[in-house]
Amino acid sequence: MKKLEDILATIEKERGGVATIHSAFEAFPPGVEAHYQFYQQIFLGEHLPLSRLEREWLAVKVSIANECPYCMGHHQEALRLQQEKIGLEMEELRRDALSELALKLTTEPFKAHILKEKFLNAGFQEAHWQHAVFVISYFNFANRLAHSMQLDLEPEFENTCS
Repeated sequence: MKKLEDILATIEKERGGVATIHSAFEAFPPGVEAHYQFYQQIFLGEHLPLSRLEREWLAVKVSIANECPYCMGHHQEALRLQQEKIGLEMEELRRDALSELALKLTTEPFKAHILKEKFLNAGFQEAHWQHAVFVISYFNFANRLAHSMQLDLEPEFENTCS
């Protein structure tokens, strides 16, 4: 098992800082490590089906639905940075399909499957659907972590939003 200091050092090196959502769980290092690894694989990877812009959009929509100011703060900033970086907006049909899925999977997960055909008709493929389900589910998990620990945005949180 890795030491907490090593896990946090890795996060800081890779992300430009350590978000409170990781450091708040210092008494459970295996959870910190597993959480960060999952976040890297599902959200930060470069060659994933959904674009980083689309992933950030989902993060914001889920966090709004869950009323999670901590995750809203982080991912609204990251969304802004992504929009600035690529200089364009998402196509409306895709954005609406992502928004609808984020809300449905967050508030009525047992009904989310009914949106699949509409999602695919918005120009997405099966890999996009599956990735979106993972991203939305991850942010429901992360929002619950943030709520349960009553996390506040850390000073200079923007450093971890790229």
